[in-house]
Amino acid sequence: MGNASTRPNGKYLKEIISKCTNLEIDDAIQIFKDFKRQSGGKGKLSEDDFVKVYIESFHGKSEISALARNIFHAFDTNHNCFVEFEEFVVGLSVTEACLVEADQEMRIKKMKWAFDVYDKDRSNTIDRHEMRLIVRAVADVVTIELFIGDETPDAFADRLFEEADENKDGKITFEEFRKAAEHNDTLVNMLLPAPV
Repeated sequence: MGNASTRPNGKYLKEIISKCTNLEIDDAIQIFKDFKRQSGGKGKLSEDDFVKVYIESFHGKSEISALARNIFHAFDTNHNCFVEFEEFVVGLSVTEACLVEADQEMRIKKMKWAFDVYDKDRSNTIDRHEMRLIVRAVADVVTIELFIGDETPDAFADRLFEEADENKDGKITFEEFRKAAEHNDTLVNMLLPAPV
């Protein structure tokens, strides 16, 4: 790895930062260095590599792997089974944006990202099974009582699903998800557990 591979060029960096309004140049350079290290210099992460990085971030908690796999698919926007640096940075930027303080465009991006995490089969809808899978995955990793109280993960997922499935057709479209997330930010916030 020479100097060229340890630092992105200025034009590339400016393009990425233009897509990530909450990212500074120094942060992008540090993320690039970390990404190169985590990808073993390949410049892209496979699903297994991505899951390993997530498990490391959560101090070896392998329970995070189910959630990490869904997040990988949301980051992999070109659907080539790898997360390249640009996808990684844009994904981080979206996940780190505060929903309340973000402008309308960033709020929509964050909600779309969250929707994509739930939509495991990429059908552009979320079914009850997908909702339960995500809530269970989150429950395996964090103190989910903050979100669900005394309910079981499945009961909580079912309640979220019923609230979001506005037309009661058994599936949640992005528009239904967006409306539900505006009233109940748990749909989005639950997907962003912090390492303990």
